[in-house]
Amino acid sequence: MGYGVPDPVWKGRMVSAVVLAAGESKRMDRKKELLPVAGEPMIRTVVRKLLESGKIEEVIVVLGHRANEVGAALSGITDERLELVGNRRYSEGMGTSLAQSVRACAWGTEAIVVALGDAPFFRTEDVDALVDAHANGAVIAVPVFQGRRGHPLVLDSSFREEMEELTGDAGARHILERERDSVVEVELSDDGFLVDIDEPDDYEAVKDGIEAR
Repeated sequence: MGYGVPDPVWKGRMVSAVVLAAGESKRMDRKKELLPVAGEPMIRTVVRKLLESGKIEEVIVVLGHRANEVGAALSGITDERLELVGNRRYSEGMGTSLAQSVRACAWGTEAIVVALGDAPFFRTEDVDALVDAHANGAVIAVPVFQGRRGHPLVLDSSFREEMEELTGDAGARHILERERDSVVEVELSDDGFLVDIDEPDDYEAVKDGIEAR
């Protein structure tokens, strides 16, 4: 089934979303993106929420470790905006996955939403607020709750060439640090996007949903 179509009001703006789902989940000792939260694999929840946005024209998921299983977790999603790409260099770090996914973005995209495949607790309305901030002039928009930043975040396509050349495990962190004066913090009313799942105890605390915390 599809998850909706872009809002007609948004026609003419090209916004891409990339989902990083290639890592090895070494601290968890299990592939995090495959673990169910409230009965649904994390990666599927992330993709579903992005596709529910009327402001995103494409969702690109980059696969690496256990790629076939992660791809299978997305089976049945027929929305034509979804694309899966592979990263053979995933073991070198997150930077290679971000680079690979950004290279797959459509030509002419104006903004890139960067989401994590193991961070499913953001809201679609959070993504919409970040994209709106970019439309209003933010070259980098990050979600904030009581001073704490998290993901997803939005980067202007002017950083695309630089992101396509990323290596190692730094991701886009150095861009945010270098461009700190250009970062717009979007204050959100819900802190779900801050939930971090790195170790088994983290997962046990949220596997039934963050409402159960």
